Amino acid sequence: MTALSLSVVLDAAEREGRLNVHTAALAAALPEVSPEALRQALHRQQTRGRIVRLSRGSGHWLIVPLQHAVSGAPPLETWLDRYLSKTLQTPYYVGLLSAAETYGASPYAVMVTQVMVPKSRRSMTVGRHELVFHTRANIQRMPARWHETAEGRFRVSTPELTALELVQREAQVGGIARVQEVLRSLCDSCSAEGLQEALEAAREVPAAQRLGALLSVQGRTELAQGVRHWLQGRKLRAIPLESGSVVGEGCGLDAVFKVRLPSVLENSNG
Repeated sequence: MTALSLSVVLDAAEREGRLNVHTAALAAALPEVSPEALRQALHRQQTRGRIVRLSRGSGHWLIVPLQHAVSGAPPLETWLDRYLSKTLQTPYYVGLLSAAETYGASPYAVMVTQVMVPKSRRSMTVGRHELVFHTRANIQRMPARWHETAEGRFRVSTPELTALELVQREAQVGGIARVQEVLRSLCDSCSAEGLQEALEAAREVPAAQRLGALLSVQGRTELAQGVRHWLQGRKLRAIPLESGSVVGEGCGLDAVFKVRLPSVLENSNG
């Protein structure tokens, strides 16, 4: 009877469009059910694939509609924001390659969702969704916007911040060659004003230098000029294009951004 009662509550919530449910709310809807009986009923529904728990101890459950049974969970838009900002009260935004994908600028299928958070968190799997968390200092001042679909919405870094962070964290996204390829499309969504906002929020000079050099190589003159303007008055030192790399003999120095670029670097203008 407990399982049946819980099933009725879950069905009613789904009909109302509420796929995010919490243990406390379920207990309130089933006052005659003991905490232990409710725990067992939740476990049975989880085993059947009717619900999925987002993390141990959070009390946050996700109803899995029949049309999403194969993937084991509904789309991120239905639950990511509610889970992170409401249940965990953690500021966040989807970033890096996952953000680029929302702007139609990822030439490869992104197998995981990359999420920026203020403190280190373990990766998590919800159905077929795998989330990998990256730490970001001063996250609340970073420019972000809503990515909205018919299913819901979540926060995502602006295209300009996405570009800057891809360059800064190139080792975590497949290397500088992949970053170059993503930038070719991503820059179509960038503006000079948005770039200034991202640069001012992040205040990361080496990343700005590298981004400016790549924008210049790709012929994005207005955006490159914006980076150059932001760097004015700041002390620049010569750095390699890839952080941590050894500068080879075939590298030339970009006189504006003080970045050592490999001579084989493809010029998309050419």
